[in-house]
Amino acid sequence: MIPALLIWLFKKYLAPALKDKHITPLTFAMPLKKAATLLALLYFSSALMAQEQITKYNVLHSGKIVGHMDLYQKHEGDDLSLKMISQVKMRFIMSVQVDIHEESTFQKGKLISSSIYRKVNGKEKANRQTRACGDCYQAVTDGKSKQLDQKYIGANLMLLYCREPDNNAQIYCDNFQQFLQVKQVSPHVYRIDLPDGNYNFYSYTNGVCSKVDIHHSLYTIQIQLA
Repeated sequence: MIPALLIWLFKKYLAPALKDKHITPLTFAMPLKKAATLLALLYFSSALMAQEQITKYNVLHSGKIVGHMDLYQKHEGDDLSLKMISQVKMRFIMSVQVDIHEESTFQKGKLISSSIYRKVNGKEKANRQTRACGDCYQAVTDGKSKQLDQKYIGANLMLLYCREPDNNAQIYCDNFQQFLQVKQVSPHVYRIDLPDGNYNFYSYTNGVCSKVDIHHSLYTIQIQLA
């Protein structure tokens, strides 16, 4: 695209100036300035398109903020990169700090790679990756790999923070490395049951995830837009 634009700018502004028999430094500088301005605008527009968008969430337990989560989105053409970083610190019998780092990459709507890394009180508790490999996917859990009998993954749990799902949609869970079903329970509210018996509710406002209610056997927490 850039080489073609340079050729067009040359024909549009510089070539006519060069053909002028009465060319002066001033007459040549004007079209050169116009061409440089257009190139600068193009570069600035491209930088804006690739700029990261950050969405901040608060994590609450019993109505009190116990942590924070940041979601980073980066769009480049048909490619989408997601990164989610959260830190939660709660106290039960003892103080518990959970740090989670997740990443996902999509190309033309297809999941290319994803990872989830979780630490509890500084100790690694989960380290999982999913990668597209030709006509299938490879799932890695704590260094051990297996092949998933799936040719195409178009959405995972991270993507639920960016867009509202369809009822009865099948969505990939990077943590359990399997598909889960989305069930709409009310307008713009969806439930997902996890394999371990826990479940989450995702609520949306204007197409954006505004709240997630996480129901665990030991606790219930909310993730809300900050």
